[in-house]
Amino acid sequence: MDEIQKLLFSRANVRGETVALHGSLAQALEHQALPVAARRLAGEAAAAALLAAAALQFDGTVQLQIAGDGPVKLLVVEVRKDLSYRVTVRMRDNAGDIDPNATLADLVNKTGRGRCAFILDMTGRTRDQQPYQGVVPLAGATLAEALEAYFAQSEQVETVLRLAADDVAAGGVMLQKMPATGGQLPEDYDPEGWSRLRMFAETVKSEELLTLRPEDVNRRLFWEESPLVTFEANPVFRCTCTDERFENIVRSVGEAEIREILRAQGGKFTITCDFCGKEKTFDEVDVAAIFGRKTEEKDN
Repeated sequence: MDEIQKLLFSRANVRGETVALHGSLAQALEHQALPVAARRLAGEAAAAALLAAAALQFDGTVQLQIAGDGPVKLLVVEVRKDLSYRVTVRMRDNAGDIDPNATLADLVNKTGRGRCAFILDMTGRTRDQQPYQGVVPLAGATLAEALEAYFAQSEQVETVLRLAADDVAAGGVMLQKMPATGGQLPEDYDPEGWSRLRMFAETVKSEELLTLRPEDVNRRLFWEESPLVTFEANPVFRCTCTDERFENIVRSVGEAEIREILRAQGGKFTITCDFCGKEKTFDEVDVAAIFGRKTEEKDN
């Protein structure tokens, strides 16, 4: 099961999040024909975006964007308030064969022009309000290192991040040193807490992140610290490309043009979701039903 658990280390003034993705990640990438290295990067990015969203508990959408000049042109993970998410990876047309062990630099930062951005789009935002956007150069040998640099540079938050992904699963642990509330630290503040927690987090193994539940990972890493569990949830994959939305696209094109497309394509045509890659094929019967329903609705 896909799970996320959030912890508070009150004496150290540190928050932590741990995530494990299995079934939902396979669903998110099911319709994207990605090379192994790009698939792993997408898994790490999904885990990282969910960790960030859980840390913020933001009333809106949290989006992680990675863009560069390698074979991966753009990678986007979008996480909603309920921790449903979706992932898209855009490969360059001339990407060619990619080494399964390709690094972050190989995939998106070949000449150092890669960029990393977090975009926060608040629920109910008015047209004259702009989403918050933090953009920094993509720096680091791994995605975890790049995002640690992002939080340090853009948000001024000390962060420890560990990520892992294979063909079918992804996981991660993130710790962040919180600012003093109102300039005040807890009365029982432990000045060595951050260093100790950081050391514990750095011992986590990729195999643990890919096979253990967040509860078990946290127990293994932090049992001596007695953290408070402040939040638990089950992330799920959910794209906006419902059957209804596909049908609305057909309606928006118009019956005459759709029937022309049917004739040109031998009685069938396919619409592809630009985000998750899911396809839906329509034939004469489908088109008749869509526009027939529209006519009946008008008559009523």
